[in-house]
Amino acid sequence: MKLLKLVFVIMSVLLMVACTESKYTKMSDTELREKKRHCDSIPQKSTVFATGCENVKKEIKRRKEEK
Repeated sequence: MKLLKLVFVIMSVLLMVACTESKYTKMSDTELREKKRHCDSIPQKSTVFATGCENVKKEIKRRKEEK
């Protein structure tokens, strides 16, 4: 029974986190463009930095499709 409650609590927390806005959706278009310019200026990116750059590109694409 305790395991079931624990699983329920963990799933609830994950669901709440998944439903929040990402930091990129809160950014203005100008901030996103600056981030993209910064990403494009660095030739060899670390894995974490490259993932962030990919997220910026996805957000820009999402906003273009939305308009």
